[in-house]
Amino acid sequence: MAATRLALSMDESVVERARRLAEARNTSISKLFVSFVCIMEQQKDADWHELPPLTKKALGLARGSVPADWDYRDELSAELAGKYGEA
Repeated sequence: MAATRLALSMDESVVERARRLAEARNTSISKLFVSFVCIMEQQKDADWHELPPLTKKALGLARGSVPADWDYRDELSAELAGKYGEA
């Protein structure tokens, strides 16, 4: 399959981090990007409904939907209490 060139714009610090990461993995930035796209595509295809509730919440938090007053300890305590009962 013929490769298609793609120009990306990003901060120089990100470019440098990509260079270091590619070098550490003994690959090119292009191959690193291809791997990233494939991984992201696989995650998209993962069945969200099969994930445990706490994992779903954590993934939602990683997307930036964290309320200002959120405390992970409260969330963890509630999940553990629901699973194992009040201590």
